[in-house]
Amino acid sequence: MYLKKEFKILIFLIFFGLIFSFFYYSLFKKKNIEPRVMIGKQLPVLTSKSLFDDRSINIKQITNNNLFIINIFASWCAPCKIEHPLLMKLKEKKILVIGINYKDNKKNAKKFLKKYGNPYQEVLLDNTGQLSINLGAYGVPETFIIDKSFKIIDKQIGPINSQFVNKVLNYK
Repeated sequence: MYLKKEFKILIFLIFFGLIFSFFYYSLFKKKNIEPRVMIGKQLPVLTSKSLFDDRSINIKQITNNNLFIINIFASWCAPCKIEHPLLMKLKEKKILVIGINYKDNKKNAKKFLKKYGNPYQEVLLDNTGQLSINLGAYGVPETFIIDKSFKIIDKQIGPINSQFVNKVLNYK
């Protein structure tokens, strides 16, 4: 009976050792995320309801054939708050910024924009995340630079920085 107890303990330790090894390996395994996969491709059709009213908006109809930015954000996203002043700077420089509100509550999104300012000409709702997936996004925040022929020319995963702002201004 004593041998059976030791055998059970040994099996238990091996089992948890294997599980620990699997999670440890998964944690430090290099991720093969290719952020440039949409660069050089045409902007997909992006149509959704507006955050501010029930209009259905197609991004291609509001861009006036100019260079523009698409920024995916959410009120619950801490890095989105960090990049927000830079989006306001782009708006001041007359760069068209379109927002996609990712898996967020409408009330919270409106409150976020009221508190930090609204850099967006339009904000499309993306309650399911499908709009962002179609664009090739991995999460929030992500920002895309789109040229006047609706080709994606650059992408920033994570919060934008001053180098990204300068890059946008140089494209203009």
